[in-house]
Amino acid sequence: SLKAKKVKQEVEKELDFFYQRNHKMVKKAENDQENGDEKIENDESTEIEDNTKIDYNVLPKITNEKDAKLLRNSYSANITGDDIPLPIGSFEDLISRFRINKNLLNNLIDSGFTEPTPIQCESIPLVLNDRDIIACAPTGSGKTLAFLIPLIQKLSLYLNSTKDKQELNRKHKPLKDNQKLRGLIISPTNELANQIYQELSNLTKDTDLQVAILNKSIANKLKNNIISKDKFDIIVSTPLRLIDIVKNESLDLSKIELLIFDEADKLFNKEFLEQTDNILTQCTNPKLRKCIFSATITSSVEEIANSIMISPLRVIIGRKEAANTNIDQKLVFCGNEHGKLLAIRELIQKGEFKPPVIIFLQSIVRAKSLFHELLYDRLNVDVIHAERTQKQREMIIENFKNGKLWVLICTDVLARGVDFKGINVVINYDVPISAQSYVHRIGRTGRANRKGKAITFYTKEDILAIKPIVNVMKQSGSIEGLPEWLNNDLSKLTKKEKEKIKKAPIERKQISTVPGVVRKKRKLRKEMIEASKKRKNDPNFNSKSESNEVDNNAENNNDDNDE
Repeated sequence: SLKAKKVKQEVEKELDFFYQRNHKMVKKAENDQENGDEKIENDESTEIEDNTKIDYNVLPKITNEKDAKLLRNSYSANITGDDIPLPIGSFEDLISRFRINKNLLNNLIDSGFTEPTPIQCESIPLVLNDRDIIACAPTGSGKTLAFLIPLIQKLSLYLNSTKDKQELNRKHKPLKDNQKLRGLIISPTNELANQIYQELSNLTKDTDLQVAILNKSIANKLKNNIISKDKFDIIVSTPLRLIDIVKNESLDLSKIELLIFDEADKLFNKEFLEQTDNILTQCTNPKLRKCIFSATITSSVEEIANSIMISPLRVIIGRKEAANTNIDQKLVFCGNEHGKLLAIRELIQKGEFKPPVIIFLQSIVRAKSLFHELLYDRLNVDVIHAERTQKQREMIIENFKNGKLWVLICTDVLARGVDFKGINVVINYDVPISAQSYVHRIGRTGRANRKGKAITFYTKEDILAIKPIVNVMKQSGSIEGLPEWLNNDLSKLTKKEKEKIKKAPIERKQISTVPGVVRKKRKLRKEMIEASKKRKNDPNFNSKSESNEVDNNAENNNDDNDE
């Protein structure tokens, strides 16, 4: 109907932030088709020309400190540091203020990015103004684009036109054709590195930039000189693989201009700190700029960052360690391990277990056990953990993204950064060991302004561990999901208690609905079979002593019953 078409045109107008770009031609084509003119499909005048000249005289939306303050108040941003540049109010500001690369602009439009998120509004102009930044924003808020857009813009070799090039070259020294590796993005996990690389590839399409992810294949080619170490402009990598390549002198980091640490709180903790320091030592360019991004940045991480940066600007969107406000958070007391399985089955019966669902556990052994239990319940489920090969992990993630899998069980290997579209529920089967881990786990849902739900199971053994989770829930405004007795002010964990939880995860009973008596009989039968095999293979085997040993084990196993 005419009304529906009019609504569609209005929606398109709102989504197209460069509305002047051939919108009239599209409208003309639609009108002609209404009049029955089918020849319009072949009319060259309706084609969208990729070489449409960009109007650099578009006025920016944010032009003064008053505008900036109003914008920052609208999304609760706290920016601190010296000489803070103005944020951008829309992607149009990138045209007038930074003369955005034409191909980057086209790729943004093609990817459906219409308006910058708060972290993008702040971070993009800061990086383009050659500032070091410490950026913290909620999960799913667009942090990846917040560093990819300025990185690509800074390193792009071709400007938009000859005239623009001549004009800009009066201010900027032209870039050399053989410029070597200049952009480096470090991620703590392969899964996140792959995701960043996919987005980077999309945004650098048709540009002069060569980009790569430092996977096993590329690493081997670099080591064997099949690929020149000067081939790539931007590389995405995990720390260890990069360090190995650099030690073999197969890659040179001395020309790096922009170094980005994604999930910085992970890369700057004890587990990764030595590797991160090793990478920093290799980046010797005096013009080097550093950026760190994460959903949670602790004071200790900030302290380290300040020691390696030059007058960094601090960007905090919302509360520093609060969860995404689009996530409905809930704590469920289960009594014991068996109660957790009953809780999942109750969620299924009540219709609250709405796929796609991610379930987090504290160890590989427990993840495997829960996998077998839910498989027995005939759920469409798989498990991913560090013992799986990279190929297996990639296949499982792909199946989950495509909807072939409904439930994904995992350890913290997938807790950071990986963007799954439309996750409805995240279940913390085991309470995470810190507030940071909790924020990143539940951050797999509620992304890109979608609503999500996070449920955390806890038992009497988790009374200490849930304190940080309760505080995060309160900061995020999810007090409805708190039991009444936890709604009162809880004392914070002491430093000693935090260390205890991190160093020694809670010992939990086996995940199983099989009664303890049955498990005991299975174990006894297994031991008797092993004893029988030993008697056959060893003529000197003392059957009487072995029989006594089995009997003793049977007595000891009487305590195995969980019921």
